[in-house]
Amino acid sequence: MNRCKFIQKRCSGFIVLFLVCCIFLATISESGEIGSDDLSKRILPLLENPVLKNASWGISIVSGRKNTVLFNCRDENLFRVASNMKLLTTSAALEYLGQDFKYKTNIEANGSVSSSGELEGDIIIRGSGDPNLSGRFYNGNITAVPDSWARALRDRGIKKISGDIIADDTIFDRDYINPSWPKNQLAEWYCAPSCGLSFNDNCVDITVCPEKKPGSVVTLLVEPDTSYININNTCIYTANKKEHGYSLERKQGTNQIFIKGKFWIGASPQKNWVSVHNPALYLATVFRESLKRIGISVSGGVRLIKEGEITDDNPDVIVQTVSTLEQTVIATNKQSQNFYAEQLLKTLGAQVKGRGTSQAGIEVLYEFVDKLGFNRTECFVEDGSGLSRGNKLSPKFITTLLTYMSKQPYGKVFFDSLPVAGYDGGMRKRVTASQYKDKIRAKTGFIANTSALSGYVNASDGDMLAFSILMNNFKDLHAVQKIQDNICRVLADNCN
Repeated sequence: MNRCKFIQKRCSGFIVLFLVCCIFLATISESGEIGSDDLSKRILPLLENPVLKNASWGISIVSGRKNTVLFNCRDENLFRVASNMKLLTTSAALEYLGQDFKYKTNIEANGSVSSSGELEGDIIIRGSGDPNLSGRFYNGNITAVPDSWARALRDRGIKKISGDIIADDTIFDRDYINPSWPKNQLAEWYCAPSCGLSFNDNCVDITVCPEKKPGSVVTLLVEPDTSYININNTCIYTANKKEHGYSLERKQGTNQIFIKGKFWIGASPQKNWVSVHNPALYLATVFRESLKRIGISVSGGVRLIKEGEITDDNPDVIVQTVSTLEQTVIATNKQSQNFYAEQLLKTLGAQVKGRGTSQAGIEVLYEFVDKLGFNRTECFVEDGSGLSRGNKLSPKFITTLLTYMSKQPYGKVFFDSLPVAGYDGGMRKRVTASQYKDKIRAKTGFIANTSALSGYVNASDGDMLAFSILMNNFKDLHAVQKIQDNICRVLADNCN
């Protein structure tokens, strides 16, 4: 194993520091092999930060040009990875679905249309697991997709529907939430449920609007404006800034939302995202409301398709909404959307294994682990997003994955999906100095006591480096993120 060489200072006051450094280096050497001496000399001092004293961490840095390890320390140890799990999920999606894969959501007429414009039957929304039915790709217009469906029915001459609006979400199972997720956070946007028919990231947007009326109930802007949720609002305005504090909670298993507390009249508007229960019915309800707005009546109700329910083998597809895997992968990694990652996981299960379940998707991920040359005991996978604390990978696994992806025909899609330092996503406020512009693309990850940073660095010598820095069991998130960022700066500045 290589050992970093230190120059002993003449001043006897530095002897103790020198001995501490020697012990530190010996510990590292026992834990993992260190690569380039020059790189080690620049990275190791960063790792002497006291914040890492009781933390566990591992690092792997690989040269893309030379296909060699430049630096590694505890690189085979397993660590919690948080949202770095999305690197595996999105890579597997590109590998097994193909970059040209498309989600297709159909609006089908299950019946005939009379001369008077009445559909004598049902409308079926046939889901494909598409996570993109939101305002994200429609200039922020949340109801753009269901509104376009309503117009398509009107253009077909349909004025009335005698039957139901049926939500067919059977491409996936109806286990909406991963059982390992924190039970007290399920109303949060990052715990949004996964479903074969989804809408607006399976959340409702609630903005608290400021007004100069101390003591009155706060005004809320709810988007979409839908009857699917019920809000109990006891939050009031306060003139005392110190009293500012409010909460939004959704009663589990329902769409009853409670907002309480106090909102300072001098505060800016504050937007919140609350997850919904039973997303397929959410979309079907909003669609029914879109129909009503343009004058199409629905005599029946809104419901989920029944198990074994038979519909037309040759349905009349009135309109089809299509989205791409590329835009899905980009949203997953750029925005670190847990919901998107879980949709991809079940899509892998449905398309590769014929079962739209999280477990089937995890089976595909493990097959990818095999393909990358790792034993399945060298990683633990519990979900697709990284929210579960049971997910564990090694830095070596991640850099192997990154190196593999860089050599694939679809590698550019994956590369482009990673946040750019100082520009967007989780890297928007990290490594912001102009000299690092376009040099660092990386996926961040954070859950309690876990911080991960993995991606690519364009070094000044022209090499493309793959790196992974995984840190667990620390107390100061800002400090460990600074260490990670400084390592990225070292890599970008030079690497010989």
